[in-house]
Amino acid sequence: MSWSDAVSRRRMLGLLALLPVAGCGFAPLYGEGASASRMAGRVDVGLIDGKAGFELRERLVNRLGQPVDPAYRLTVRLVLESTGTALTQENVTTRFGVNGMAEYTLVPVTGGLPVASGVVRSVTGFNAPDAVASTAFAARAAEIDAERRLAVTLADQIVQRLALSADGWA
Repeated sequence: MSWSDAVSRRRMLGLLALLPVAGCGFAPLYGEGASASRMAGRVDVGLIDGKAGFELRERLVNRLGQPVDPAYRLTVRLVLESTGTALTQENVTTRFGVNGMAEYTLVPVTGGLPVASGVVRSVTGFNAPDAVASTAFAARAAEIDAERRLAVTLADQIVQRLALSADGWA
C-alpha cells in the first residue's frame, strides 16, 4: 500500500467516524446563529483586583468581545492562594502550588436577577529552586507567570460556562 493510499484510507475512516455525530443533533457551540456566538460584544466585564485580576479581565474581554452596547454585566471575584508543596532536606520550599477560584455573576445591565453565575477553580504551580544561581527575582517572576496562566485558565472556564448557558439568556 502506498503512502497516498494510506492517507486516503485514514481520511475516509475519519469522515465515517463523524457520521454518528451528524445524526445526533450536534451543533458547534460558536457556530453562526448559535446562542453562544450572540453573546459576543454584549457583556461588560467589571474590574477585577490585582495583577492576576487584570489578566483575567483582559482574557474575558478578549474572548467575549469589547462591548459596544452591553446587555449584561459580568462581575468576578478572584481568590488566589499559594502554598509550598515541596521541601529540600534543609527545609527550603522549592515548589509552590497556586490554587485559583473565580466566582462570577452575570446580570442584565437594566437590573434584575442574575442570568448566570457560578464558581470555577483551577490549580497550577511554579518552581523556586534553592540554588546559588536562583534569585528572589526569578522566583517572583515564576509566581507571576503561574498566576497569569491560572487567570487565563479561569477566564476560559467562565467563557465556556457562559457559552453553554447562553441559550437561556442571550
